[in-house]
Amino acid sequence: MEITHGAGSLPLREGIEMEQRIGSWKVVMWRPVASSLGGPVEIRIEPHEDGDPQEIARGISSTVLRQVDTGAFIDALGSTGQPSDDDAEREAERLRAELAEASKRLSDRYLAMLAAFYVRVVDIGERAPIQALEEITGAKQPTLKGHLRAARQRGFLTKVEGKAGGRLTEKAIGILEGMKDGEGSQEV
Repeated sequence: MEITHGAGSLPLREGIEMEQRIGSWKVVMWRPVASSLGGPVEIRIEPHEDGDPQEIARGISSTVLRQVDTGAFIDALGSTGQPSDDDAEREAERLRAELAEASKRLSDRYLAMLAAFYVRVVDIGERAPIQALEEITGAKQPTLKGHLRAARQRGFLTKVEGKAGGRLTEKAIGILEGMKDGEGSQEV
């Protein structure tokens, strides 16, 4: 695994890349550095330089596809400076404390944190992200749905039609970076 600044014919970009060899094929998995936790967002399969020409001529089989190990990519990220379980637990504790204050007023700080947690839970492949947030925060699902709706309305989280997900906006990222730097955030 390595952090790359462009790969092959692809445009220059910063990300985490991992190669896997499966028979005569080279599998390259990639994810942007700025992405939340989770697996690769791009997988390229191409003939390996030392690959068997006859196998390559038959094309990529479903057997090759089943052997692509995205789990190894996720596991390897543990050593690349991505947030650890301890970091995630500290963030969850901070979110719980912010949630206690949220009953008084939905602050920008809280909504940015909730949106970031939501994006992370979706990105790691959780099929029921609101349920996972309920377990993390102790808040009820309808409350969390309302708070996420408010996060979208206030411009912290983009919307994805018909399914869970979205991306943090620059506004949310700015608040979260300010929290890391120890700055306060504006209340609304």
